[in-house]
Amino acid sequence: MRFRWVVAASLWGMVAGAYAVRADEPPPRNITVVGVGREQGTPDVARLNFGVEHTAPTAQAASQAAAKSATALLEALRKYVGEDGKVQTGGYNLMPVYQQETERLPDRPHRPEIVGYTASNQIDVETRKVDAVGALIDAAVAAGAARIGDIAFSLKDTAPARNRALKTAGADAAAQAAAIAEALQVRVVRVLEATTESAPGPVFYKRATMAMAADSIATPIEPGDVTTEVRLRVSYGIE
Repeated sequence: MRFRWVVAASLWGMVAGAYAVRADEPPPRNITVVGVGREQGTPDVARLNFGVEHTAPTAQAASQAAAKSATALLEALRKYVGEDGKVQTGGYNLMPVYQQETERLPDRPHRPEIVGYTASNQIDVETRKVDAVGALIDAAVAAGAARIGDIAFSLKDTAPARNRALKTAGADAAAQAAAIAEALQVRVVRVLEATTESAPGPVFYKRATMAMAADSIATPIEPGDVTTEVRLRVSYGIE
């Protein structure tokens, strides 16, 4: 029995020693690069934000006026985007309006006075009618929209464009690693690790002023192309 314990202890020591040797080994030499892949595509979805705003002496009056305008705007937008689009409330605010003091006396305490209330209602819209975004803006303004937020053009399904961009990013990373290895007179032997660093995003267009949309001439909107960009970080083992 004693002999068995001695053998077991010896075997455990050999295993522990082997792990210790492995732990002391230097990490494998590697080259880390970031490959970039870009894919151009025609957008098939547009997202917009509209808002109505009313100021009145009382909170109830401001709220009711905003509700009336928002209802009319919602109906007009739903009719325009059709069944393929989405129209939903994006936010609601009711804020007091304070009187602005033109002159403040040093011995007079500052007591803001509420002189009214401003109610605003934001409406988010998603439409597949990308080529008719300008007409949608004009219809919204005619229905009472007082604010227009950013316009975002994107792809409904980003997977095909992302997969193509990933292939391009992988080829770019491999080319970079090969060039570096040649410059350092080493050889790439295998891929140690690969991770993506970013996801595709839409292209944004910002409305400058309401005057453009409120003009009698139709509002021109040019969607352009959507760029799907992927970054692929790859570590290659070298020897």
